[in-house]
Amino acid sequence: MTSPTTSNPTELVIGLVSVSDRASGGVYEDKGLPALADWLASAITTPYRIETRLIPDERARIEATLVELVDLARCHLVLTTGGTGPSRRDVTPEATVAIGTREMPGFGEQMRQISLQFVPTAILSRQTAVLREIDGHAALVMNLPGQPKAIKETLEGLKDADGKQLVGGIFAAVPYCVDLIGGPYMETNPAVCKAFRPKSALRPAPSIETQPMSKLLENIEIETAPNPTVAIIWMHGLGADGNDFVPLVSELDLKGLPGIRFVFPHANTMPVTVNGGYVMRSWYDIVNADIGRREDEAGLRASQLQVEALIAREKSRGIPASRIILAGFSQGCAMTLQTGLRHPEKLAGLMCLSGYVPLADKIAAERSEASLGTPIFMVHGQHDGVIPIARATASRDLLKSLGYQLEWHDYTMQHSLCQEEIDHIGVWLKKVLA
Repeated sequence: MTSPTTSNPTELVIGLVSVSDRASGGVYEDKGLPALADWLASAITTPYRIETRLIPDERARIEATLVELVDLARCHLVLTTGGTGPSRRDVTPEATVAIGTREMPGFGEQMRQISLQFVPTAILSRQTAVLREIDGHAALVMNLPGQPKAIKETLEGLKDADGKQLVGGIFAAVPYCVDLIGGPYMETNPAVCKAFRPKSALRPAPSIETQPMSKLLENIEIETAPNPTVAIIWMHGLGADGNDFVPLVSELDLKGLPGIRFVFPHANTMPVTVNGGYVMRSWYDIVNADIGRREDEAGLRASQLQVEALIAREKSRGIPASRIILAGFSQGCAMTLQTGLRHPEKLAGLMCLSGYVPLADKIAAERSEASLGTPIFMVHGQHDGVIPIARATASRDLLKSLGYQLEWHDYTMQHSLCQEEIDHIGVWLKKVLA
């Protein structure tokens, strides 16, 4: 017998199972797993790990997969998609009930109530949910519809044009259920799905400074004078490291400015999907060349915490947030905006070079009020073939529409830097640090 996988007891582990004869056989691309992963990335703010499985509509295989995910992979929550209709090959509910120790019928009932708001055939859906309890561990196992649109609707519920909840989604009850069966405490993004707990079960929301973090990113530091009073945290692009912009310090016109500590962090290494899974330094994964189509939200948010840790360190060394600038090129620019727009204090500035606003559809809901007072310097190459200038101008226009004060320049260059840009950076630094 295979021994259970050793896991961190505080780590949230979620299993995703797509049940489809044709998708598992390669007849067409599975859409259930990406839809589930994308929704969870937008909804869950607690760090978590995902286990995915793509299997055919075979009851014995479904049962074995669910058992493996709970008993061996130690998942706390398992979501299945597909195989819940009335056809003879739709056996996911039977397999789910077979491996459960107790049924949770309310989830299936609510899913059908939600789907009936859209189609009368929702009554034919047979989704259910169970608990699987073994010695020292338990998990909630739920069946979801097969279509991405229906998955989102059942998890999130029905909202009106202003975002007001009309019909509650099922995921609002999931975090508390996981609490009750002994799993990790799960937090959600209320703009997507507000978790419900009784007052007695609520925990104070941790500030971003007190959330658990990995060790501080390795970095290079350059100080222009002893006891600097300004910090500039400068993030590199995909595949580079902190050394990339070190030479630029000597090229900037810093005359008249106070002592500056330049911090050039090295992003962690990870497989990058668009580069064939090649492992390189990257702030987040890039799934395909169309960087706006499907974003690695979990990776962006994880790196945001790492950048916040660097900000916290500078504050602990006596430099206030109002004298800290975030800067970055390409992916580093995305991280500058991902972090700076959400930081709860006004920063000295955001220097955004050849990049864009990531998770653009969420920034209006997630930005901090204090960030509106942070000056933004944004530049781009007119002939950028990596991040088209249209993506950058869309980001510029979005920020302006949200009320940000933004200085914009574009240059006759590709995905790089030019001397005119370096000159403009020096002028801007003197303006915001005066």
